[in-house]
Amino acid sequence: MASSPLPSLPAVESLDTLEAFTEAVSVLFEPAPPLAKSLFEAHKADPMKSYKEIISKAKAEVAKMSSKDKLEVINAHPRIGQKDASKLSKFSKIEQGMSEDKKLSSEEEKVLSDFQTLNADYEKKFGFKFIIFVNGRPKKDLLPIGRERMENTREEELATGIQAMMDIALDRLKKIEAAA
Repeated sequence: MASSPLPSLPAVESLDTLEAFTEAVSVLFEPAPPLAKSLFEAHKADPMKSYKEIISKAKAEVAKMSSKDKLEVINAHPRIGQKDASKLSKFSKIEQGMSEDKKLSSEEEKVLSDFQTLNADYEKKFGFKFIIFVNGRPKKDLLPIGRERMENTREEELATGIQAMMDIALDRLKKIEAAA
């Protein structure tokens, strides 16, 4: 039987060091040290019993963070449409349908080029990366959503991006649990 291409997660009860906790939550949220540290401190104070509980707690922890730490957390996610698959986490490669040896069609190249422009414009306007819960949708279907979101305020986009991160983490957890 072939092994799952998805990463696995250790039992929450075994996450007794910051290093182990950071490694586990990075699978769900991408490596974001301020989030991992904040969640670990919350876990030490009141042990969480499941990854779903950790994800639920994450939104409250992010809300309490400084603006600088919030930006570090949101910017931990890769850019949608990033061409260099070697810079994507295992989950991001799957979610974005990328691999290091994938040959792109001319239409896919155009969509990625359009996303490079959108990402640059978005980051210039808002000061952080465009985050969207892909949820199996083709990138070409996400471009109009990104363009529409350019009309939002910075506060709306920060809240939307953080919610997308929570949705992505829950979806990743669901996939890991289904593959186990």
